[in-house]
Amino acid sequence: MILVFLASSGCLEVSEPDKGTIEVQILAVNDLHGQLEPPTSKIITGYNETGAPISVDTGGMEYLATHIKDLSSKNPNTFVVSAGDSTGASPLASALFHDEPTIKALNMMGFDFSAVGNNDLDEGPDELMRIQNGGCHPKDGRSGNSSFEGAEFQFLAANIVNESTNATIFPAYNVTCIQGVPIGFIGIALKDTPSIVVPSGVEGLKFLDEAETINRYVGKLKSMGVKTIVVIIHDGGFQQGLYNESVNMTGPIVDVVKATDNEVDVFITGHTHKAYNAVIDGRIVTEAGSTGSVLTDIDLVISNETYDVVKGSSRNIIVSRDVPKDSGVTEIVKECKSLAAPLENRVIGNITGNITTSDSDSGESALGDVIADAQLYATSNPNYGGAVIAFMNPGGIRANLTYDQVSGGELPGEVTYGEAFSVQPFGNSLVTMTLNGAQIDALLEQQFDNPSPKRNRILKVSKGFSYAWNESAPTGEKVEISSIKINGTSIDPNSYYRVTVNGYLADGGDHFSVLKAGVDRTGGSIDTDALINYLRTFSPVAPGPDNRIALVK
Repeated sequence: MILVFLASSGCLEVSEPDKGTIEVQILAVNDLHGQLEPPTSKIITGYNETGAPISVDTGGMEYLATHIKDLSSKNPNTFVVSAGDSTGASPLASALFHDEPTIKALNMMGFDFSAVGNNDLDEGPDELMRIQNGGCHPKDGRSGNSSFEGAEFQFLAANIVNESTNATIFPAYNVTCIQGVPIGFIGIALKDTPSIVVPSGVEGLKFLDEAETINRYVGKLKSMGVKTIVVIIHDGGFQQGLYNESVNMTGPIVDVVKATDNEVDVFITGHTHKAYNAVIDGRIVTEAGSTGSVLTDIDLVISNETYDVVKGSSRNIIVSRDVPKDSGVTEIVKECKSLAAPLENRVIGNITGNITTSDSDSGESALGDVIADAQLYATSNPNYGGAVIAFMNPGGIRANLTYDQVSGGELPGEVTYGEAFSVQPFGNSLVTMTLNGAQIDALLEQQFDNPSPKRNRILKVSKGFSYAWNESAPTGEKVEISSIKINGTSIDPNSYYRVTVNGYLADGGDHFSVLKAGVDRTGGSIDTDALINYLRTFSPVAPGPDNRIALVK
């Protein structure tokens, strides 16, 4: 297959001399995370004459549904897919009902296939099977006013294997024929899922290498005569351009694409929450940001003689709010919002200004400071752990606290339960453990010897704890132990300290294996409850000081 890619008007095109063909459209999203309502974040669409960014409000499933249905109406040969994480880490309106409202909304939009994202496994494989097949939640029973019939689309998971049976937990692929032309879809999960999901979420599962698994099933599909192959994968990359560009592409997806059989025509990616429209190794590679703010449109022209792609184009589309809301999805949103309102709209505290996850050069953030302080406050009493330090992983912070956000009729500056829940939706238990000074130093060094993206490396730290790291120092020597201080006093490598983290980190999540060696463990409250209690106790809460981690260049 020889494909020539041309860039034109923000689209990527592939062309070859025309024969008898069919036209297929693929619409794709990723990392919806149960965002039923419009998110507060904006998408940068360009820059003005002074270089200032121009941004727009986007997203919301009621608008996403309208865009999908409008595009689908223009081509009867349309597939709608997700690259994973439609569920998990969700706002309260969806999470309170175990993300059933989100699945119902995706059913209404006509989704066909989904890869399995790491957050789709937050409640374990049995719960994801229930999401697929339907039925009442085993503990909470029926949610809302209607029964849950499960996903009408099919999860695909070629590289998630049950260790007992050695079989994939969902089908590895699907082949659908359009006017006699076979089209194959392969679903791939993030191979590092076990390191970023609580152990119970992946118990009994084995995650295989992404590229090797793709090649195995591409070989099988080719033997079946399938020449048009689309990979839906919950792994992705990064770029420095706008949402429809691919400037300086980096990240694991680049290596995955280059290591796979060139019979794969398209990679629909996720996990990194970035938007890009790229060509890598002659293949279309796309991602649609997160929370339904962007929608990818891929159009393929396929020969009905050779079954190969002879022309292709791809573009990312802003999910604008200048279209009517989809009435069916609106009913779902109204129902779950109404049922959740008494809890979601309860005011639990005040803030003095925006408290965000924006990192300083050293990797510290104002909201990270506040959350670490909340966890220290919850566990510093000797009866509740006796902690002197708390660490928070930035990947567990899912939203900002915004002063002017009014979600339930509250006043500006007031924080509702639902807003606090959106910041920390995982419901991890706090764990206080004992580490010596040398282990704390090793923990900090692991921030810089870590395959996680840079934004997920620097742990957020509580008040009274400080240190400096040297950007130019070699890996393993970036933190001088004498710079690590508690209330101004350098830690002793041989002395012991009580340290609080969430249960996910305590089990070595995000590759922080040092924490697995912590002893004398004491269980604590849920991290969400710790934040809510902190806001209640210390309101009005100001943004964290951003002065605990120093960067030496």
